[in-house]
Order: sequence, then structure tokens, then C-alpha cells
Amino acid sequence: MIRFFTALFTLLPSTALLAQTASVELESDAVGTIDWAAEVLKGGATSIVLLAVGFVGIVFFIERLIVVRAGNFMPSDLERKLRKHAIAGDFTAINDACRTSRSALAKIGTYIATHTHIPFEILSFGVTDTISRTVARQHQRTYPLAVVATISPLLGLLGTIIGMIESFQKVALMGDTGDASVLADSIGKALITTALGLIIAIPSLASYHFFKSRINSFGIRLEESVDVLMAPWLHPETTQSETVASESTEDSTESPAQ
Repeated sequence: MIRFFTALFTLLPSTALLAQTASVELESDAVGTIDWAAEVLKGGATSIVLLAVGFVGIVFFIERLIVVRAGNFMPSDLERKLRKHAIAGDFTAINDACRTSRSALAKIGTYIATHTHIPFEILSFGVTDTISRTVARQHQRTYPLAVVATISPLLGLLGTIIGMIESFQKVALMGDTGDASVLADSIGKALITTALGLIIAIPSLASYHFFKSRINSFGIRLEESVDVLMAPWLHPETTQSETVASESTEDSTESPAQ
């Protein structure tokens, strides 16, 4: 008899563990069969508004992904051409090269090439203002992503509050005969809007800061490229010496051929 009870107590923990494992597996199967599309639609009008806001965020993300590129700010081939013409002091060639591009660097290069007659201080101020306007304009077009990231959690929270109010109203109407599963189902429907709002807000906020940092980086690179275009005013002696050196190099390469 003692051996029987000993064996029984030995088997009890393992039996409980098996039962717990089976219940966990059943719960995981139940979670795996959740129709998330249907759950989102259960959120009602708030979920529909959140889906519309998320679609707007995707549209602006794609637009920023296309526009905020190095080629739209400072194409590498145009940068090399302008650097070469600036060292030579050929502003007519700079203007001609900028006409073939619609980038921010081309606009600044055109401004410099067509305003060589004004004092350097005014020219420098105009160039700085052009760069600032370009960066500010791109920041303004990125701002909708921040708006999406801000209002999405608030809309989700609003949907949750509305759902919770409806849930407690159901419980109040059912009274003592109410089933706890009804309350749990109603709360689950209410919380889905909060989850949807966070799903939309997190990538939108990350995208906003990514594009903001990228635009600032391109603005700094624009200033560095413009410094080269302003070299004839900033370092006239260096520019003249480099021009003479390049001409002498060309003459030396042509003389053996003759």
C-alpha cells in the first residue's frame, strides 16, 4: 500500500505538467486561428479611420523614399562638372551644366552663375537662404509622417475607450446573468484599435526621423559643395594658380604630340 501511494504521488507532478502543456498547446492553437482581418474590422469606425490614416502614411513614405535621394539634391556627375568649372572660373559653363538638371545643387549653381555681378556678401546670403529654403521645404513635406505617428495612437485609444464603454453597458444590461466571456470578448474588440494605432504609429515615427536626418545630411553636403562654387571669391589666388597649373599640364601633354 505504501508503495502504491508513493508511486501515485510520484506520478501526480508529471500528470499536472502534461495537462499544463496540453492546455498551452490548445491556447497556442486558438491564438494561431485568430482571423486578424476580422478582428480589425470589429473595431468599427475607428478601425476604418485608422486604416485610412495608415494608407496616407504609406503614400507619404513612398513619396519621401523617391524624393529624398542624393540624385535629387546633388548628383555626383553634376557636382564633378561644377567643381571643374568653378576652379576654372567659367560661370557660363556652370550655368549650362545646371540647365540639364533639376536638382537642388543645379538651382544653387544657376543662382551663383547668374549673380556674379553682385557683391560677395549679398551673393553668399542668397546662397545660404536658398539652401535653407530647400531644406525647410523638404522638412515640411516630411511632416505628414509625424502627424500620422501622432494621431494614430490617439485614435486607437479613443476606439478603446468607446469599446470599453460599450462593454460595461452590456454587462450592466445583463446584470447577474452576465457571462465573463462576453466582457472578455468586448474588451478584446476594444483593445484591437490601440494595437492598430501603435502598429501604424511606430513605423511612421521611425520613418519621419529617418528622412529628417537624411535631409539634414544632404543640406550639410550642399553647403560643402557650394563652398567649391564660391572658391573664386573666397580663394582667388588659389583658383588662379590651379587654373594656370591645369593649363600648363594641358600644354605639356600637347607638346610631345606636336
